[in-house]
Amino acid sequence: MSEPAWWPIGIAISSFEDAQSDGQLRTSYGRTEVWDFESLQKPEGWHSTPKDGFVWGQWDTEIKTVETLSISAQGLVLLLNSTVTAVIHPAHRGDDVSRLSRYEPWKKALQDQPILLPIGGWSVDGNDRVLLFPSHTAIPFDSQEPTVLEMVNKLGAIHSSLESFTTPNTERRWNDRLKDVEDKLKTKTMWRAPHSTSTLGLPRLHLSLDSIVEVDGERMFLPLSRSLSEHLLCESDRLPSLATLMMLEHQWARKQGLSEQQRHDVLKAWSSSVPWAWSSRSALSTVKGGAWVWRYHATILELAQAKAFGDEETVKACEQWLRDVSRLQAHLGALRLWKSGQWVGVTGLTVSFFTWKLATLTEGQSLLLAILSLGVGIATNAIYRLKDPKPY
Repeated sequence: MSEPAWWPIGIAISSFEDAQSDGQLRTSYGRTEVWDFESLQKPEGWHSTPKDGFVWGQWDTEIKTVETLSISAQGLVLLLNSTVTAVIHPAHRGDDVSRLSRYEPWKKALQDQPILLPIGGWSVDGNDRVLLFPSHTAIPFDSQEPTVLEMVNKLGAIHSSLESFTTPNTERRWNDRLKDVEDKLKTKTMWRAPHSTSTLGLPRLHLSLDSIVEVDGERMFLPLSRSLSEHLLCESDRLPSLATLMMLEHQWARKQGLSEQQRHDVLKAWSSSVPWAWSSRSALSTVKGGAWVWRYHATILELAQAKAFGDEETVKACEQWLRDVSRLQAHLGALRLWKSGQWVGVTGLTVSFFTWKLATLTEGQSLLLAILSLGVGIATNAIYRLKDPKPY
């Protein structure tokens, strides 16, 4: 039999039949649990409450009609009684979506934001098997700039509402996440970033330009569960708003390619709806990571997902983008040499002080050495800052 669209044909080690039999999906990325959801494709499957895990929110057992709307890498989308949308995840991949509704402080912060939260669901061992959403209309992404800028602005507003739940910069975990994906994909690329202290972690929101819905005439995001490849390869890290922004930008770029001006406009639209520090010069500095390291992050995650589902066209596009990374990293390497000039200046100032105190040099010579050292430090720092690649 042919495998369904949610089956990762590119990385699956176990056969579809074996996975269905023993409940384990074994892949070259790792393993996760799968479960038998077929009963839920019929009204009778909803007439009793699942015994495993727990059901939360609105779970209606009076289901009379079930219509399958789509089957994709994200799972199955069903329409129940023509009023409720059910998202089925055949393979376990975390509970990021249900927590947005089950954790009351987050739910309260998001309630007036352009995001459609689930109203109920079924979770097992920290994984959302079923998510229930109120009736809505899916809006296909039209790739038009006004749509992108509108949704990017809304992304910033959504994340800003969660500002009180931010956590400090966790650069080690973020760099480890990159390394884990690089090692598994054997990308021949490596990028580590120090990140600004203004770059803060947020509760995970997986948003996509392909998951825009309309409710009462307003366009908003429908939150997604993390991708199967991210679930298998990465820890469940809190990421900054900039990381999600670059995922949306990457989606748009893959549709049509972007100019420097369009990337600038994306950052500007997002910056107008987030706290100033999140889009400050320090936060967007390329030598600290900034937008570019999160573009890299978005690309390798898409590459992992494309390989998982046998999407060769996307694999080639991502690999081409990664080949261009080496030029940017070479430039950043040269910048580090200029930054080292600051330490030359500091060393010179220290030497001038002690040569003056110990009378090794005359007072005039020590002063001249101090002025020259200060000049070197200031000049190299200015060059370092001027040559920092633009975030767009």
